[in-house]
Amino acid sequence: MTDPAFQDGASAPPADSRAEAATLYGFAGTIAFFTLLSRILGMARDLVIAHRFGATGATDAWVQAFRIPNALRRLTGEGAMTIAFVPIYVQVRAEDGAEAARAFARRVLGLVLVVTIVLSASGIVLSEPLTAVFSPGFLNDPAKFALTARLLAWTFPYLAMVSLVAWAMGVLNAEGRFAAPAAAPILLNAGIIAAVMGFSGWFPVPILSVAAGVLAGGVAQVVLQVPSLLAVRVAPLPLPDWRDPHLKRLFALLLPSLFGLAVYELNLIVLGVIASYLPTGQIFHYSNATRLSELVLGLFTFAFATAGLPTLSEHRAREDWPRLRETLRLILSATSYTILPAMVGLAVASQAIVAMLYLHGEFAYADVSSTAATLRVLTLGLPAVALVRVLVPVYYAFGDARTPVFVSALTMIVTGALAWLLSLRFEVQGLAAGLSLGTWFQCALLALLVRSKTRPLGQWIPWRSLLLQLVTALVMGAAIHVLHGFGVWSQGSFSLLNWVIFVGIVAGGATLYFMVTLLLGEPQARHWLELLNRLTHRSDRRPPAGEV
Repeated sequence: MTDPAFQDGASAPPADSRAEAATLYGFAGTIAFFTLLSRILGMARDLVIAHRFGATGATDAWVQAFRIPNALRRLTGEGAMTIAFVPIYVQVRAEDGAEAARAFARRVLGLVLVVTIVLSASGIVLSEPLTAVFSPGFLNDPAKFALTARLLAWTFPYLAMVSLVAWAMGVLNAEGRFAAPAAAPILLNAGIIAAVMGFSGWFPVPILSVAAGVLAGGVAQVVLQVPSLLAVRVAPLPLPDWRDPHLKRLFALLLPSLFGLAVYELNLIVLGVIASYLPTGQIFHYSNATRLSELVLGLFTFAFATAGLPTLSEHRAREDWPRLRETLRLILSATSYTILPAMVGLAVASQAIVAMLYLHGEFAYADVSSTAATLRVLTLGLPAVALVRVLVPVYYAFGDARTPVFVSALTMIVTGALAWLLSLRFEVQGLAAGLSLGTWFQCALLALLVRSKTRPLGQWIPWRSLLLQLVTALVMGAAIHVLHGFGVWSQGSFSLLNWVIFVGIVAGGATLYFMVTLLLGEPQARHWLELLNRLTHRSDRRPPAGEV
């Protein structure tokens, strides 16, 4: 029988495509497993902070302070390393051998260290001016402003640590190892939880314990990568020789990708500037809603995008366009299979989810309602975020780094204008609406402009699968909506009935979606079933070649 994911004019995939799907799901499963643990601890981290400090000026200061080094982290390490480093590392290894690739990686490490150490030192010295620029709404509250600047100075050294981890992630992912980089955020969240629960009383300003936990977790993240790096024979020691000709190729791709990421991060910073004018507590509401929406993005969208990038790079290096087409179809279909039901589930059950997780300690029910409303608006942009993550690598596969940058710059203007106008009337929900609408604008423009580049690939969008997944997700949403109405969510997690309904919403909704798509012959449901079967019987047989 023809695989529906490869219809619309394409024949059933050959055996090597099915093997590639199994490998991709294996790698993505590894990433998703450790990301799940990290996200659970991340949720626990936010719950601990909410319980200990509530939605107050102190938590607003923390969110705003950590936003800046977190944005720079994606620029200097994580995002740029994934986009630019991995394809070139793979190509150097294919053309010049493994030893040349290792030397190239160590030279890149030297650059990363120099840049991030300079940035960290500058951030510590300039913490107050940076706070004035990126949180101008705090200037009218001297205490909040001073606390934000102090937290910023404490957390800036984390930039250098996490950039080292991002470099290691690029090397290890290119070598087919995904576990250690995916597990790294677990240690960051564990460090924050331990610091807040065990040592917050030791600090003259208790919220500083969160920053101390960040630093402790950053050190642990770096240490975790060392054994895996040594296993692939890449010493985590920089080489000072920067005359490597491959570095020129890196810069040729890195500079436009950095600019594109800078536009994206600047967009988030603009939103942070707007958020600094919101009433006290709403910044924390927005942060918690974002955390919940990013849970599914981190688990599945980023997992498949990360796992698929080395494969896309290999097909591009060999100019194997048919395999590139099939890989793109697979990544898009696999991503939408998880994002669409997640969007519907989070939107319908947002009040229940936030109440069950956050309604305790200093976090009141009014905070729950504001956070849930913000989450509902953010979920509307989840499919657009996922599609952007799939579309951008397509441009890079065809050697076009300028178009994504242009689209990102235009999106920043649109998003900032919408967020500002809507927040004037709807406050934090307006801010979230501006982000969601701006992301859909970016997605639509990228999809429109990519058509001319992908004509040689033929039909690579799995329309049938997308429609089947969306309809099934809506059916699941209707069932969740009925079940959600029986809960008394003002009682939060202190009601046994709420727990029964909440488990039914999460487990029942996921089971319903999976079983219906499986019965309808959706290939992604079968891939997930095969992955679960491999994991279940893993102890009875050796893992497939290359599996981590």
